[in-house]
Amino acid sequence: MSLAPAVYLLGIGGIGGLFIGYAIRKITKILLIFIGAFFFAVLSLDYLGAFAINYEEIVNLISKLIDPAQAAEVLMPLIVNLPLVVGFTVGFLIGIKKG
Repeated sequence: MSLAPAVYLLGIGGIGGLFIGYAIRKITKILLIFIGAFFFAVLSLDYLGAFAINYEEIVNLISKLIDPAQAAEVLMPLIVNLPLVVGFTVGFLIGIKKG
């Protein structure tokens, strides 16, 4: 059994993760400001009575997204491609830290 494919996948995943992590760190700083301003505006308008937020529907939507059957569909491809995922994760974390 050769380790070359696993090492190749670790390297490719690491380099890709590094670049993506660095870019996401830079973009996230800008997006968080806009997201915070958006939520502040929505909650302020809700407080003033401009419109009403249906919190029960939000909870129902989130509970549908966290269905265990759907979690298996998401996790299976990650488990199959474990060397690529591990390399990407390490590179991503380094890119986030350096960004």
